[in-house]
Amino acid sequence: MENLIAIISDYGLKDHYVGTVHGVIRDINPEAKIVDITHNVRPFDLVDAAVKFKWSFNYFPRGTVFLILVDPDPTAEPIIVSTERFFIVCPNNGVGSLVFQKEPPEAVYRITAEHYFLEGPGNFRGRNILTPIAAELSRLQAAYHLGEEMDLSRLKRFRIPSPVEISPGIFEAIVLDIDNFGNLILNMENKGSLPRAIEINRVRIEKSSKSFSGFQKGELFVSINPEGHLQIVAYMGSAAHILKAKRGMKVRVEF
Repeated sequence: MENLIAIISDYGLKDHYVGTVHGVIRDINPEAKIVDITHNVRPFDLVDAAVKFKWSFNYFPRGTVFLILVDPDPTAEPIIVSTERFFIVCPNNGVGSLVFQKEPPEAVYRITAEHYFLEGPGNFRGRNILTPIAAELSRLQAAYHLGEEMDLSRLKRFRIPSPVEISPGIFEAIVLDIDNFGNLILNMENKGSLPRAIEINRVRIEKSSKSFSGFQKGELFVSINPEGHLQIVAYMGSAAHILKAKRGMKVRVEF
């Protein structure tokens, strides 16, 4: 599918930034279809952006242009990454690392088509450089018109820690994400059986369920999030608040 642009940013919705990005896209490519995956990535947080990208990309059709506007490092050059199915327009800062494990990059281009860039006061390259390139790319469906091909080895990547088996059947995981409901999503994917117990912040949780039925309000249990990761849930409440948990906190998982 052509003309579909899916956006991830840390711009939030309070200011005018998201609206102006939409405006730039529409001005360049009036036929563009825009999907806002999220604009609530934690400010400057590449790990948060990478996780949200990983959990969303596979639901989009072939030809989608992903515009990733989380840009904490001004020295990271703007690039286009092409895979078998998609294009990603982003800074070369590793934000696509988790997606690339499942959707390997086929080519990467340093963006050089400066005649498409917008001029304006201030330093807003998300709107002035990345966005117009994404708009053009959604029409062209070919990156070589917009940049100079680089060696794939120059594409920056990072890894997120994996669970560590500290003794037979016992793992040390971390809180990878906390969603809007206060569910604690772990860096451990479900492999078929739910754990018999989880311990976090000196609280032991021994209930687990694949469904959300049969629990009292505020009751803690272990479940599976929509993307297949183990999560700690408080029924009709916030596990993060109840457990005073933060992202990166260690979790003991027992099978």
